[in-house]
Formats: sequence, C-alpha cells, structure tokens
Amino acid sequence: MLKLTIAYDGTGFQGSQRQKTGRSVQEELEKAFFGLNGQAMRVDLAGRTDSGVHAIGQVASVEDIRPDLDDARMMRAINAHLDDDLAVVACERRESGFHARYDATWREYRYRIWWGGEQPLQRDRVWRIREPLDLGAMQSAATALQGSIDLASFAGLGAGVPGAGSSARGTRRSIRFCTVRAICPWWGITGQAGGGVEIRIVADGFLPHSVRTMTSALVEIGSGRRPIGWLQELIELADRRYGPRTAPPHGLVLWRVGYGHDVPDPGRGGEQTTDEGFIGRSIG
Repeated sequence: MLKLTIAYDGTGFQGSQRQKTGRSVQEELEKAFFGLNGQAMRVDLAGRTDSGVHAIGQVASVEDIRPDLDDARMMRAINAHLDDDLAVVACERRESGFHARYDATWREYRYRIWWGGEQPLQRDRVWRIREPLDLGAMQSAATALQGSIDLASFAGLGAGVPGAGSSARGTRRSIRFCTVRAICPWWGITGQAGGGVEIRIVADGFLPHSVRTMTSALVEIGSGRRPIGWLQELIELADRRYGPRTAPPHGLVLWRVGYGHDVPDPGRGGEQTTDEGFIGRSIG
C-alpha cells in the first residue's frame, strides 16, 4: 500500500470526500491515479474536511500497483496529474492492509485568527475579527478540552442535538490537548494594529464542524462576551442548541495525522518561521 501525505488549498474544493457536484480532494486523487495507471483506483483519506478547509498533513492510502517506481518518482508521477491547489508532499510504502483512516490514532487541526485591521494577504487563510482577544482567558477555558469529552454542543449536521441520531460511536472523543498561542504574521511586523492567534487541537477523532465550533466558543470567551467557565458548561449540556455559531472554514487546517507509536508533542508548534503562506511565527 501507498501512504501519501497530502496538502491542499481548500478554497476550490467542496470538501475532501467525493461529492455529487463540485471538486473534491478524493476524486481529484482518484482521477490522477487513473491518468497514471489507466485503472479506476479507490483512495481513502484519514480525515474529512469541509468545503474551504485546508490541509498540509492529510493522509491518503491507495493500492500500490507501480512498485517499479521508487517513492520520489511515484510522488512526482502523481503530482503531474494534479492541479496546483493539490499536491502529494510525501510518499512511502506501507504493509498490505494499511488504511489511512482506520489506522490513524490521532489527528491535529490548527485554526488561525487575525484580529485588528484588514489583512488582504490572509483573506483565505484566517478568520478575521476586529476586536482584540484575551489569550489568557482563552487558554484557561481550553483546559476544559482535555481528556474524554462529550462534543455534542459543538457537533454540526444534527450530530449534537439529543434524539436527532448520531454515529454508532456517539459524541464522545478523547482530546489529547488544546492550546492557544499568539503568532505574528509571516510578512513581519507592520504598522497596522492587530495580532495572530493559533488554536491547536489534537484528538483521536472529531465530529462534523466540532473544531470550528470549539474555536468560536473560545473566541466568545477571548472577546469577553462569555465567561471562562462557559466552555465547561457547554460540555456538560451536551446539546448543540446551546452552542455558539460555527467559525468560518478557511481558518482551519488539517495539520497532521498520527500512526502507531507517533506521539504529538504539545510543546511543538512554534518551531516554524514560516508556514507556506499561513501566519507562522510564534511570539514569546
């Protein structure tokens, strides 16, 4: 099997999974393999991302029917059949039966916010809000998002409404950590007032829209409209009807997917100086 690490700009996609109408990451990858091999191939993805959500660490699995190509040549061959907003950034062989979704042990998402004046360079990469945010209050509230948590108050598509039905797995997920940190823009310090914020969440799995809705709740707290304890109240209520609106999709990035003994480090995240066009340098 091939394990492919995928990056994409979600602006032009209706989502990661195959759709009835519009482009999807899965369909574009399958079309690329058809162009490469002349055979219909099923590509499985580790995580589902909505329309407008980006990725730099999405993972796909697909049958390896070109063992004559080494990893580097295979990656180049696939990318030759893809448009510029989607690319395979790493390719490796795995044992037969490897599955990008079912073998994943955790997934990491990052949501980025810019508060202050307008920033056209980031219009498709961050959630732009006007008021400053209290990051201390946000981080204090985020401590509630650790351990086995019922995410019903944050789940979209009806999954978080009692009696509306949900997956067989229910609405409880194990969150390893949730952190809030200040980041400054990749273009450097400007004279315009404002600042960047990154929310980083790692869990064994998520529910539809849950990261974006948890982000929205943290922004409500950071802006002073809600108290720090409100997030814990939402968790205990376990009812989407009491939760906040869902944050826009374009601030969200599927950052990394973990397998086997790979362990996410809550201290990581500020090591980059740039992040391929996203806000990317940590402060402090």
